[in-house]
Amino acid sequence: MTFYVIVLREDSVAKAKLLYKEKLVLRSGLLRDGVIWKVPKNAHYPDGVRYRLALVEVISGKIIALFDNHHPKGHHLHLEDGTERSYRFESVGKLVDDYLRMISQEEEKREGQKN
Repeated sequence: MTFYVIVLREDSVAKAKLLYKEKLVLRSGLLRDGVIWKVPKNAHYPDGVRYRLALVEVISGKIIALFDNHHPKGHHLHLEDGTERSYRFESVGKLVDDYLRMISQEEEKREGQKN
């Protein structure tokens, strides 16, 4: 069984507000490491959000998935095979749902490989 911890906060740091932060090692040996900030809308962050949500193998440090939106690439997803693909950002809630769905799929895949 996997336990999920999501922390929503309203801490202000300069002009950014921390909305979500976590670092959690799962029983599967994967690390959930993420942060989401509400930032002023600007040329680099036109949606007013800055984020990095990663799923990483603890032992090897290999990135399984990484959602981020750093400038100049904008919203995109790094995959385990080293490829990147565009990510269609709709809302913070949908982003977190997509991230958690990807984690569940990866854990199910790993559980199936054990059996």
